[in-house]
Amino acid sequence: MSGIGFRPKGVAAPMYNPERDYAYITPTLMRAAIENLDSDDDEIRAWRSDHGISDAAIAAAATSLAEAQRDFVNAVDPVASFEQALARRNFASLPFVVRQFLFASVGYVFCAAWFQAVREVSIVGEESPAAGDMARFAAVVAAFAQKSVGPPIPCAETVETLKFKNDVLASRVSVLLTQLEAYRDAQQLADLREQLRQDEKSKSFYARIFSACQNFFRSK
Repeated sequence: MSGIGFRPKGVAAPMYNPERDYAYITPTLMRAAIENLDSDDDEIRAWRSDHGISDAAIAAAATSLAEAQRDFVNAVDPVASFEQALARRNFASLPFVVRQFLFASVGYVFCAAWFQAVREVSIVGEESPAAGDMARFAAVVAAFAQKSVGPPIPCAETVETLKFKNDVLASRVSVLLTQLEAYRDAQQLADLREQLRQDEKSKSFYARIFSACQNFFRSK
């Protein structure tokens, strides 16, 4: 992602770089992932037992990963890639199941954070600002699933079907908006009539007072 930067449309602000947020948020998520390695969940405990994953092995994997991350900002001898950092700390020498257990914990925390983050920037019932990226993610999932199971999706037919359904939906939305506008206009007209009626009452009241005053002074 190096060099990525963008400015929201219509906003006069410095270029925004997602890497900055990722750099600050990730340590908190990684800390939660490491803490989850010591989970008391029965299923996790059973899986660890079945695969012979000891506490020492988990500690070694976590330590190796932490040291590898620090190598990225090591001024004396920095690394150039994630793979190089792991290799320097002999991460690959650890049993495969231990490495996968560590990454499974990391993945769970990041996935949970992603779900929560989407909720934080979205309004339930309205289109999410992350909808485009979520749709692309769903498309990749669908393509991956189709590689091994199920008949191929007729993409062209599906797209055209969605276009027709979108036309129907757009038409219904237009009718609904027209009805809402008519209701609003009718309500505003009713409010105006009520205001005029109240004004007429006020005028009539003041007219009666004025007439009574005139009659009083004339009698004098």
